[in-house]
Amino acid sequence: MRLRVHHPLFIGFAGVVGILVAIIIPLLGTGLRGELDDVYRQELEHQLGLAHALLEVSDASDPHALARLITERIDNRVTFITMDGTVLADSYVERARIPTIENHIDRPEVQGVLAGETVSFSSRTSATVGRSHLYGARMATLGGEALILRIATPRNEIERAVGEVQNTVALIGLATLGLALIAAYVLSKAFTRPLVALADRAGRLAHGDFTTRVPLGRVAELQDLAGAFNRLTEELRTRLSELSRERDEMQTLIDCMAEGVVALTDDARVLRMNRAARKLLELDDVPAYAPVSSVVRDGALRRALERSVVVEGQSGELEIEGQHVLWASRALDSGGAVTTLLDITEVRHLEQVRRDFVANASHELKTPLTAIRGFAETLTEADPPEHLRRQFLESIRVNTLRLQRLVDDLLDLSRLEAGGWAAALEEVYVPETVEEARELIEVPEGSKRTLIIEGEAVVMGDRAGLVQVFRNLFENSARHTRPNGTIRVVIQADEASGVARIEVVDDGEGIPLRSLPRIFERFYRADSSRAREVGGTGLGLAIVKHLVSAMGGEVDAQSALGRGTTIRVTLPLAAP
Repeated sequence: MRLRVHHPLFIGFAGVVGILVAIIIPLLGTGLRGELDDVYRQELEHQLGLAHALLEVSDASDPHALARLITERIDNRVTFITMDGTVLADSYVERARIPTIENHIDRPEVQGVLAGETVSFSSRTSATVGRSHLYGARMATLGGEALILRIATPRNEIERAVGEVQNTVALIGLATLGLALIAAYVLSKAFTRPLVALADRAGRLAHGDFTTRVPLGRVAELQDLAGAFNRLTEELRTRLSELSRERDEMQTLIDCMAEGVVALTDDARVLRMNRAARKLLELDDVPAYAPVSSVVRDGALRRALERSVVVEGQSGELEIEGQHVLWASRALDSGGAVTTLLDITEVRHLEQVRRDFVANASHELKTPLTAIRGFAETLTEADPPEHLRRQFLESIRVNTLRLQRLVDDLLDLSRLEAGGWAAALEEVYVPETVEEARELIEVPEGSKRTLIIEGEAVVMGDRAGLVQVFRNLFENSARHTRPNGTIRVVIQADEASGVARIEVVDDGEGIPLRSLPRIFERFYRADSSRAREVGGTGLGLAIVKHLVSAMGGEVDAQSALGRGTTIRVTLPLAAP
């Protein structure tokens, strides 16, 4: 019988396809089984590490219960084996049967660990439970005693997955064989080249190469397939790019938040910490998955973070090295928790300043009002001698003036703090404003204080504001120096830095070192009892600070108790 040319072609093509399918199925099964074994080995190694960490912090009194506990966490069989091969505990075996289990010293994974391997693996059917398992073992300690920790996972899932893939490949092979028998002669050559190209591009795509494209062939179906593959590649590239950009944007957004953000895993390890949290906790960098206990130094915050992964909806306020911090945590659906940290130190400071201001203002207003009321009632209800009458009236006048100065200073300070006063900058000759301020000071009878002016400079400032600055400084110095004391005004023009430094130096009683940082606060007095004896509203230096700042300058103080005080004002020089 004569054979037509397509007959041997059909038979040969069918034979080749059949042989390929027969070869691919076992090879694919072997390769897939090896890949799955590698994946399971990596998972076993990770689980061994977690179990080892748990053993180090666990009670060694009941190894069997501990093995069961670890199995509940990792869903795999756990065995504790002593160094001589005796099974100490097995999570898949009842406690009563443990003594009947044969010695495991000859198990390959046990031999590997005893030979010095960090982690040893083997695959076989278990003589204890009668199923095929993948075993992993490593050294561990329990209660100070060395033992071999072994974890076993069933291989039935591997075999099932391999069987399904092999069945699928077999079906595909049969379908391909059927199609080949129908269209081998016409389509074999046309299919060969495009399919090879498609497989090559698919392999590159699997390795993350999204730049390659499948060339279009002459067969319409292959053209459609190549076009679909190219569109899929482009879509994947676009989606991955968007995901990467969104991830970067989210990270940037979290880093830009004023609140600190700490994301924790379900075992209290740091998953992510933004810049604000690192700054608050004084951390330069945080290793990935570092335990909270190794990162957070403050005990209260560390306990709060560790508790946030097990108790939902925690919040509170902590004081961390002098900083007041509000914290709130929320559990994540996928496990773990996110905790936000908000530094409210400034808020608490402002609250304290507000309370101090109300208390001080009330006291300062009450003192002269009480005196005025007392003297007025005495004058109304009694008929004192003329000299006492004049004395009482003078006291009323003095306390009224004091009350007026306090109200004026409060209004000035309120206007300055609210931004209601703007400096009218002009060229001002400093010695002239010093002289104007001196003429406005009331000199008590018998006072022999000396005011000395040294140096000169022309600054950019508000003339009336500068006069008030020097007046407040002179009055403040006069109240705290002896009647025959000296107040020096030293003016220095620093052309190199473009500023003038003006120092008001007195030889008075001085200020304690601990009080220096607060003397520019409202109503603050280094010695309250002494300050009230000599008068003053307690607002003069606060007004000075605001006036100088509004003119673009700075003010600071230097002093030592019993050695006088120096108030230094720095202002920009006028252009030459």
